Amino acid sequence: MPGHIRKLAGACAVAMVLGALPARAASSIDVQIDRLTHQVDRLEGARAVRKLQRAFGYYVDRGLWDEAADLFADDGTVEIGQDGVYVGKARIREYLQRLGGGRPGLAYGQLNEHLQLQPKVDISEDGLTAKARWRDLAMLGQFGKSAAWGDGIYENAYVKDRGVWKIRSLHLYVNFVAPYEKGWARLEPAAADWRSDAARAFPPDRPPTERYRPFPEVQVPPFHYANPVTGPGAAVRAPHSGDPRLAPYERRVELLMDQDAIQNLQAAYGYYFDKSMWKEVAGLFAKDATFEYGQRGVYVGPDHIRKALLLFGKEGPEPHKLNNYMQLQPVIHVAPDGRTAKARWRSVVQRSRPNQNGEWGEGTYENEYVKENGVWKISRLHFYVTGFTDYDLGWTKSAIPMQGQSAVIPPDRPPTEVYRSYPGVYIPPFDYAHPVTGQPMDIPEPADSVLGRK
Repeated sequence: MPGHIRKLAGACAVAMVLGALPARAASSIDVQIDRLTHQVDRLEGARAVRKLQRAFGYYVDRGLWDEAADLFADDGTVEIGQDGVYVGKARIREYLQRLGGGRPGLAYGQLNEHLQLQPKVDISEDGLTAKARWRDLAMLGQFGKSAAWGDGIYENAYVKDRGVWKIRSLHLYVNFVAPYEKGWARLEPAAADWRSDAARAFPPDRPPTERYRPFPEVQVPPFHYANPVTGPGAAVRAPHSGDPRLAPYERRVELLMDQDAIQNLQAAYGYYFDKSMWKEVAGLFAKDATFEYGQRGVYVGPDHIRKALLLFGKEGPEPHKLNNYMQLQPVIHVAPDGRTAKARWRSVVQRSRPNQNGEWGEGTYENEYVKENGVWKISRLHFYVTGFTDYDLGWTKSAIPMQGQSAVIPPDRPPTEVYRSYPGVYIPPFDYAHPVTGQPMDIPEPADSVLGRK
């Protein structure tokens, strides 16, 4: 139990002994403290799951197979791509080691980076299990011999075993492993049997739970959650107790829950956007919300936002179409009243279209959110494009200009700010003050003097 709540419980117990509180009032306080403690346990569980999965990535990065396997429950499972299911720590350790080169640690010149990104974590109501969706961005290779990119989605399950969170099942849906040269845009359809060499030499305990083909084929890993705004899981939270003695603690707990909800909301946005699920994306927005991307202008309301999203391609995933918009590095601030929030995010973008070169992109979100009937929604999404570049040419030789306002699906309003993307220089305004000095950010004028704030 957290210290401040435990202290309050102790105070109530003392007061009851002294006769300062009626037994019924003390009992009510105990019930509310139990409720708050349970909420805190679930919040701590979400943070423990994030730490657990990130630790897995750090261990795999350096070939620490024993440490990686020890993150799993005794009957835990691993399933990667079409390799099948491996059960138990010993089998998981051997499989991961074979995937990583067949020895403890990494060989000289070996690169095996697996970034664990964009968590969407959901703790069960009893606080004993969890599910989470993660993005895996991999950089693989051997110095002087090979280099490759990897991309995939985890849909994992976790369990709290005797007070310790462990991985119950890790399922990585491999989207692609592409040679660095020419990248993902030049990938051909995979062979019917695209198991790894490790799986061929070291057969799994069970066959794959799902059959699918990697990019450029269409692949949408199943979601463990419903749409966080329109789905049945968008439940209204229980009201506060109304007891003024508990109000400060209830408020602190709720603010932490709000931050987790916003992080999950934005992660869901990214996963839907990746797969051109425009109905689901638009469903995350509030009634009068706005959507602004680069210099395309401002679109108002979920219906018009959904139409605007068609400018990024037709609804639904397509073969050879890659549209990864990673939602990274959040700085979230919830208003003191808990009704609104602002957040800054970074996005790294990987794109490709049929018969076109691949593209890199990067940008910054400055977003706003509103809580309606206990459910957080996006009220303003503004993506500032830093720049896009041709994959083959890179940013030293290529700078793809931003698109302007569409004549086919015109915006409701012109862009709120006029700027140039790379090689132009522009700093999106910060919604928050400097976290140490508390002073507003003094943003210099861009080098090309094209600033136009409205």
